[in-house]
Amino acid sequence: MNALHVFLRTLVFFKSPMVHRSFAWVMALLGVLALPQSASAQSEVSVDEVVRAALARPDIEERFSARIAGARAEVDEELVIPMPTLELAHEQVFGNADVRNLEFSALVEQSFDLSGWRASLREAWPHRESALRAAAQSWRLEVATTVREAFFRVRHHQERMAVMDAWIAGLERGLTGVQAREARGDVSAYQTRRIRREIELATARRASEAAVLAEAWANLERWTTWETRPRLRGDLQPTAAPSAEIGELRRPKLERLQHQKRALRAELDAWGSPFLRGWALGAGYRYVDAGSSDGHGFLVTLALPLAFWNTDAPRREQLRAQHLEASRELALLTSLATREHAAAQARLEAALRSLEAMSDPAHDGELTRLAQVAFEAGEATLPELLDAFESDADLQLARLDLQWEARRAAIALDRSRSLGVPQ
Repeated sequence: MNALHVFLRTLVFFKSPMVHRSFAWVMALLGVLALPQSASAQSEVSVDEVVRAALARPDIEERFSARIAGARAEVDEELVIPMPTLELAHEQVFGNADVRNLEFSALVEQSFDLSGWRASLREAWPHRESALRAAAQSWRLEVATTVREAFFRVRHHQERMAVMDAWIAGLERGLTGVQAREARGDVSAYQTRRIRREIELATARRASEAAVLAEAWANLERWTTWETRPRLRGDLQPTAAPSAEIGELRRPKLERLQHQKRALRAELDAWGSPFLRGWALGAGYRYVDAGSSDGHGFLVTLALPLAFWNTDAPRREQLRAQHLEASRELALLTSLATREHAAAQARLEAALRSLEAMSDPAHDGELTRLAQVAFEAGEATLPELLDAFESDADLQLARLDLQWEARRAAIALDRSRSLGVPQ
């Protein structure tokens, strides 16, 4: 925990000049002991810097590049032009001069197509590539959303820890004062034990909060590569985001489906003419030796498929089904994205309204100060003083929880608008 941050928050919580002097020295000493030895070399990082570092790993880009290269290789394999074939034939008939015969031929044959199915498949590839890139961008958006939530979850629990540290410090200050009064015989030992019990309860709550903070750090650090944990910079409470029209919603998942539909349509146009594919044209040399005579000649062959049935029908049905599935999924996700955006916008506005309705943070600690004055004057009991301490702490914790909910809503809104991935 940043010692200076805790110290400043505590000064807001307790504004007595004497408290300023004594508590400042205590918190400065605790801060020095709590910080790691390399704290002076640590730097502050923002949420965008953390997201950028999480997405800047070479293995991520190599993974997407390999996927695109593999898909391109599959298309190239399907579009490869068959190599020409060389056919050699030797026929020998033994017998008398009337039946003896020898024939030799060499034939070169090349298959070709009369349809433009290759061009159609080539037209489908840019859409396939764009769909893969949109899928990669969708993955980056999900990672950015996860990292941003993890980042501000750590900030949330850090702020809660600071409030609890100030709460415990205030109780310890009160304990010191009560112990001095007990030594003078002004109060009983019960009051001292009562404050000690309250400190134990507050310390237990802080320990539980520290465990949750450690879990939040673990969720964040799984996406990072730093060796020394930096300090996180960023306000927990977000600002109101401008509303976006439906037409502005450009989700990578929607773009992927749009490109996938275009690719399937181009592939569907490529098939349907089996008679115009698989033709073969050959030319060659032929030598014949029949008895006492021989001769030389040439061969010309033409082979074409006899398309008595449409062999492309199963493939076209498969492509139609995939195209229909992509269309229905696109319509569904578009509707969900629109409603998700509206819900996130309303959620953020509701959280910000709740924060505005809360008291000004500048007035935090006033109840505790008044209770201290009343307790010193004998107008308030010890339980009332302890309730004031806990009430001020609970108020600050409740405000932090609302700020966290507002931040989560803002992250959800950014995700619905495909924002959050630093450029």
